[in-house]
Parts: sequence; structure tokens; C-alpha cells
Amino acid sequence: MNESNNWKYKDKNLNLLENFNSDSMQSEKREKLLNIIDESKKTELNEIFENGLNIKYEQFKRYFYEINLFMFKELEYNISESINCLIIGANIASITNTNLILERALKLALIQYEVGKLCDYNDKKIINEYIEADKKYSNEPMGKNIQKCKKYKILSEEEAKELRKYKLKFRDGFSHFTPSNILKGENNLTFISLPIKNSELDKSLKMPNFQSAEVRQFAINNAEEHLKYVLGIINHLQHKVLEKYKEIKSSAGNKSNHSTIKI
Repeated sequence: MNESNNWKYKDKNLNLLENFNSDSMQSEKREKLLNIIDESKKTELNEIFENGLNIKYEQFKRYFYEINLFMFKELEYNISESINCLIIGANIASITNTNLILERALKLALIQYEVGKLCDYNDKKIINEYIEADKKYSNEPMGKNIQKCKKYKILSEEEAKELRKYKLKFRDGFSHFTPSNILKGENNLTFISLPIKNSELDKSLKMPNFQSAEVRQFAINNAEEHLKYVLGIINHLQHKVLEKYKEIKSSAGNKSNHSTIKI
């Protein structure tokens, strides 16, 4: 395919900053219009940030103090991003980023569980083991890694089942934008007042634009709980890996003791 034909309409958008009539009168009108738009956008952003700092920060700041990431320190930046999104009301962004945290936490748990020891950057053997484990799990889909966690008893049967359901609703629902997954089991989230039931309206409520409004409201209602749920799972995964490390250490200690016994 000739590359020049790819995305041939990509520059057809009318950008007011770039497209204007060279006539001086038109240019003056354009500048006035852009100033009005700029001031409106600045006012909107100012309200979002002021509301975030003065009201929502107090509501969500407790999550900044979730510092017990003794195994998964690299997730701290992502967690801060999800909290920042909550503070400014970017709820769909918070859920989507929190899905990334959950998926990465499962992979880290499997990598660390399989290696069986903390990474030591002075030990080439351990570094190679981490690299090989990363290759094994980092490219695997979430469903497969949930199954692996169940096999290793990092997750129980019930925990794995719960997480698969959660994956379908939150991870698949938002990553693939599947409203039927997100809204399954939910009552109507947006309210339309009508004196009588209208069958035509029922059809209209299945239209994509209304589904998008429902998903936005679902995100507003559930973004914080989603983050709280995922943080709980992270803590669980860390301790399951720590249990494994203790088992290995205990087993190694027993072998060492047996080797010193004289007959």
C-alpha cells in the first residue's frame, strides 16, 4: 500500500489556532474568539484544580500514605497517578490506570515468586533469573496470569474466580470499552424523568452515546472503590510472595542443619 494514502483525512480537522482568514478584520475577530475560549478553558481548569486541592485532596489523600509496597516499589508512581486522577475528577482515567497497576502487580508477584529471592544487583545469577522470569510472564494476558497465580496458590480458587469476574467488568470493560461488561448488573445510572414508559426511549437508551454517559457515571461512582480494592490485592500478593521466601529460607536452613549432624 502506498504510504501517502494512509490516514489521508488526518489533517481535515479545523483547528482555530492554525486556520484563519488572512484578512485583517477576520484575524481580529479570530483573536477575540480565541481569547474568549482561552479564558473559558482557564476558568474551567482553575475550578477543577481548586476543587481538587481544597476539597477532593482531603477526601483522597489517605491513599498517598499507602507506603507499604515492600515488594512492588515500582508501582508507587502509578498509584500516585491514579490518586491524582481521582483528585481532579478524571475517573475513567483513574480506573484505566488502576487496571494497569493490577495487571502489573500480578506479573511482579509471579516473577518474584518463581525466582524465590529478592533481587540482588551484585549477583549476576539472580539478575538473569529475574530477566528470564520477566520474559515468561510480562507478555502473558491477565487471565493466564490469574490461572498461574492459582496454580502456585498465590490466589485461592475463590480469589481467582472473583478476580476473573472483576477483570471482565473493570479491565476488559474499560480497556476494550465494552459497556455491556461494565454495566452488567447495574441499575440505570443516569436519570431521565418521564410520566409514562416509552418503548422508543427504551431503544434510545441502548444507543452508544447514552451508554457512554452511563459508563462515565459508573466511573464516578466506582473509581475510588476500584483503587481501594486493587491496593488490597497488591498487599495480599506481596505477603504471598513473602511467605514463599520464608518457606525457601526455612527449607534451606533445615537442610543446612541436617548436613551438620554426625552419625
